[in-house]
Amino acid sequence: MKLIKTLGAIACAVALVAGSALAAEKAEKTCCEKAKAEGKECTHKCCVAAHKEGKSCEKCNPHKEDVKKEEKKDK
Repeated sequence: MKLIKTLGAIACAVALVAGSALAAEKAEKTCCEKAKAEGKECTHKCCVAAHKEGKSCEKCNPHKEDVKKEEKKDK
């Protein structure tokens, strides 16, 4: 009986971890990431102003996933 409960708990834990991993992959891209994927630059006013300063727009990229900012660091 303990074996069945243990296996059930492990199966639930694996399902939760797998579900979170899939949800993270399906996260929506930011406007800057979408523009980069199309081979263009983001045209939002806030992003353009931030890019001129070498920064990431915090409104559109709350987790600083801005690709344009990373490119400027590499140069």
